[in-house]
Amino acid sequence: MSLQRGRLVWAILLFGGILLLIYFPADQGIFRLAIDLLALIAMGMLCLAVRTRAQQSAGVPVPLSAPAAPYGDAGAPVRQEQAGRPWPAAPRNGVPVVDGWQRPAPTGPAPLGPALTGPAPTGHAAHSRAPAADAVPRFGAGSKAQRFPWLLPVRPAASGVAADEARLGDLAVRAASLVGPGHRCQEPATARQDAYRLARDATGDHLLLAVADGVSSSAHAELGATVAASTAVNHLRRRLDEPHGAARLSAAELFEETATAMRREAARRGLDPSDVCAVLFTAVIPTRPSTPTGARTMWAAWLGDASLWRLDQDRWRYAAGDRKSTSGGYDSNAVQDTLPADPHAVRETLLDLRPGDVVSLVSDGVGDGLATIEELNAYLADRWRTPLPVAAYLSDVGFDAERFLDDRTSVTVWVDPDARSRPPGRGIAPASERFGGPGGWPA
Repeated sequence: MSLQRGRLVWAILLFGGILLLIYFPADQGIFRLAIDLLALIAMGMLCLAVRTRAQQSAGVPVPLSAPAAPYGDAGAPVRQEQAGRPWPAAPRNGVPVVDGWQRPAPTGPAPLGPALTGPAPTGHAAHSRAPAADAVPRFGAGSKAQRFPWLLPVRPAASGVAADEARLGDLAVRAASLVGPGHRCQEPATARQDAYRLARDATGDHLLLAVADGVSSSAHAELGATVAASTAVNHLRRRLDEPHGAARLSAAELFEETATAMRREAARRGLDPSDVCAVLFTAVIPTRPSTPTGARTMWAAWLGDASLWRLDQDRWRYAAGDRKSTSGGYDSNAVQDTLPADPHAVRETLLDLRPGDVVSLVSDGVGDGLATIEELNAYLADRWRTPLPVAAYLSDVGFDAERFLDDRTSVTVWVDPDARSRPPGRGIAPASERFGGPGGWPA
């Protein structure tokens, strides 16, 4: 009962008692008893109304007297208006009502602990701020731009967020890319200038990766990054599908074809090649080992400040990529070589991988943070030690840190992530003959 209704009933009973006192003698016992009874009822109704009001103010659900919504033969919910009753304003019998539907409580087992499990953070990671359900991890004071709403770019563009999760052979992959705080809150907003691509060859023997970062000073940097990443992965796929293609991978050929595709796309749209500048990092990882020890070799080629990082115990360590010039430092977005102008500046390397290894290809929006924020490095080392849900991975890539306003892209690969839980001495079955060469590459 509401407070207003309780007051009305109390007032009616009180006035009724006053009328009885006026029109009937006070020495008649039957009427005196009726007056006292009315007064008691009035006080009880008032106390009940006040108690109900206090419960509502404290947020305690108040049971309703109306019956629960009906269900069909299979337990299907029935709209409240179909049952001829008004929609309730509070749960009934412990069953929530959402948008006019009352659904039964789940009958399965309750979730066992949080969705994300793993070893407890240590060192700097123990002091880092884990993200809430609706937030990203923050380091230091954070950036002011992180608190502003996202805006849309003037030109139609790709989505501001992209993410993937996959398993290929004994490799687990997570990828995420999102527009940086400094690009999404200004008017007009800037499109996401990072791009990535994941692919496999026809036989599923190799995982193909590409991370591209458009140069912010280019008018159509997002176009350059998209063309670079797509062209690179298509070239690698085409080459690996050829007989003995893995043994003939050429970084010079790959980046020359990518630069040509970028110039061609710019000309098709009436743009200058300088309008579509980007940097690029590519990699190819065998999906199965070549020896019982599980060893394999990763091929990587790059141009610009996108980089490769490797997890080493409790921190991420730089493995490959062009470091930024010492004069500009990590606060500078200046790069020496870009596509499509400088494909000849490409570099390549081979990296030995063992079961349990973890590597990440990142744009400078993430790489600069790993290099300069110890707390972030330790936090991601702990969080990404084993594969995690893609939504959690995306939240980590969107970390909040002061002066880190650029787009962020990261692609992380776990090599045989089950190796840490495998009994000692069990080993790994050798792959077929086509992986008989050193490091998993064809002989």
